[in-house]
Amino acid sequence: MTTSLVQLFRTLSITMPPRIPRVAIGLSKAYILPRLPKRCPICCTSKRFTTSVRTIASQPISISHSPTQEKATASHAQDSGALTENNPPPLDKRGQLRDALADLQKNAGGYINLSRLQLAIRGLDQTPGKESIRIAVLALADGGYSFKKAKRLLRTLLADPLNEKEEEWERVLLSDDIGSKPMLFKVGKNGSKEAPINTALLQEFSVVSPRLEDKNLEILVLEIDPPLRDAAELEDGFAHAVLIPTINIPTSNTGRYTPIRTPVHKSLVIADGLVGAATLLSYENDISEDIIATAVDLPGHLSKETNTTSVAVPSFHALDITMADESQQAFRKSVEKPWDFENGWFNSHITDISEWLAEGSSPTKGEMKKPVRFLIQSLLEDAANAIQVEHSRQLKVALSAKIPATKIDILRRTLSSWSERAHTELLDQLDIAFNGRKWRKLGWWKLFWRVDDVSMIASDIVSQRFLPDAEKDIVFLSGRFFEAGVFGRDPSKSNKHWAWKAVREVETEGPPPPTFKELGEIPGDDLPINIKPKPWPLDIYNSRLLLSLETVPALQALAQKLVIQTLSTSSLFSALAGLMYVSNLSTTVYEAGAVAALGIAWSMRRMQGKWETARTFWESEVREEGRKAVRATETSLGTTFTQQDDPLDGAEELEIAQKSVKKAEAALEACK
Repeated sequence: MTTSLVQLFRTLSITMPPRIPRVAIGLSKAYILPRLPKRCPICCTSKRFTTSVRTIASQPISISHSPTQEKATASHAQDSGALTENNPPPLDKRGQLRDALADLQKNAGGYINLSRLQLAIRGLDQTPGKESIRIAVLALADGGYSFKKAKRLLRTLLADPLNEKEEEWERVLLSDDIGSKPMLFKVGKNGSKEAPINTALLQEFSVVSPRLEDKNLEILVLEIDPPLRDAAELEDGFAHAVLIPTINIPTSNTGRYTPIRTPVHKSLVIADGLVGAATLLSYENDISEDIIATAVDLPGHLSKETNTTSVAVPSFHALDITMADESQQAFRKSVEKPWDFENGWFNSHITDISEWLAEGSSPTKGEMKKPVRFLIQSLLEDAANAIQVEHSRQLKVALSAKIPATKIDILRRTLSSWSERAHTELLDQLDIAFNGRKWRKLGWWKLFWRVDDVSMIASDIVSQRFLPDAEKDIVFLSGRFFEAGVFGRDPSKSNKHWAWKAVREVETEGPPPPTFKELGEIPGDDLPINIKPKPWPLDIYNSRLLLSLETVPALQALAQKLVIQTLSTSSLFSALAGLMYVSNLSTTVYEAGAVAALGIAWSMRRMQGKWETARTFWESEVREEGRKAVRATETSLGTTFTQQDDPLDGAEELEIAQKSVKKAEAALEACK
């Protein structure tokens, strides 16, 4: 084996002229080391050959300085220390970004995927440039065929081709005992050669890979069944299912599972054969290939001469996993034909996947790795889009509550027509009532025998002639308004006479209600009574109630008062005339009768004047109350046409969430 390796290295040194880069800035030509061929699958994976290179490169190099340079250096260090003490260093931009993401979790938790956010915060907690990158290798659920291809692919990529014996993790990986259980590969320099850890959640491997040992990768392998294109609108579809795969954990013997979401930075979807290729083409991926890549195992469709596929595959990588695996295993058995291994390796297109795994995962000098930055950018974009969608939804709901202008014009004309009919009805019906036979029965000279009918006749006029048809029409019209949605959320705020106003309780204490005095004073219309809420304006009802409870009893009381006063005055003057006739013999019957007639005439005249004035005032009061009721009803419904923009539900929360997203975007822009 040693002789074969020596021959191999001599062959490589002859056939592959080295490129000579500088190991470090400031080194002399004596320290320049040869670089291995870039795409040689043997040299770039050989730990034995690169050991000497790492040893030389890692040796410290001492550079002598003159005493003047040493003094200047010490002075500069002293000045820097004083500057640091007086002016503290600026805040860590990476810490500011982490705090911004924490605020985003607090203020916009409903608009962001929390599992991906935790993965991003975990990356920020690690050393800049050395963050661990989690990659998912997802096999399509097709009965285990794609999953087996994914396992062979991982074995080919992670195994050391210079190891003669198969390692323990390789044996466990390819065994049938593992089935379709999810696997986690921790790739690094500190890999363990012990048996893999088998947990209830997944099978965990700790692997030392010569190709990816410095990338700090976590590779998750599992089966997945992404949603179809028709169902992709539910949760970002294919991209969401691939970047946040779900692991089902059995919770009991009944076959129930608990899904656990495992977000990743990058995802590779593996399919098998032409059927798998057709399945991948049915999915729609609008994310960069650097983040989501697809590959299909198509043995027999790769052209060895042109190193391309014999079929058009613009959407995925066409591989021959069997060719790459067999060439690697053949090289393990015998290294005498390295070029056969190289040809099989490159013709299988396995290098495309190897480069894709390493892309953006290499350590950087204090800068954030590209997959971590993309994850944070994707989080912020998703959060901004979710907030915008919620804002649009709220605007749509608010706009749907508004009534079209054509419908408002129709309702406005209908209300104007109702007002015209109501005024006409008020005028005609009251003219009929006040010129009718019943009202004429209440003439002043008929009060002596009809004084008890005043309340009945007046109440009959109010109940039967005071806008009965207008009130029925307004009930129907209010139904049309309500059906059109003009009323909005709370119409009672626009008018205190609205039917939906709160029920008032009777006041037990306070001043007595106003009375209807002589010649009348208009009492207030704010009655301390309970009115059952109704879905239409109650102005007509309130006005009729006011007239019935306030003015009619007052009119009845005035009629009784005038009758009593007239009878009392007439009786008093008649008694005075009789006393004059009896007490004085010179007083004749004519003189005594004249005194009695004068008193009766004066009392009757006073009764006539006051009663006719009260009747005229009550007539005008009824007309005025009817006019005000119609006007108030028209105004109540008219105010509903003015559609005010109500504040959106949760607008303040959306604003806070937007500010948190912008703060995180600014912190990401400032962070390297």
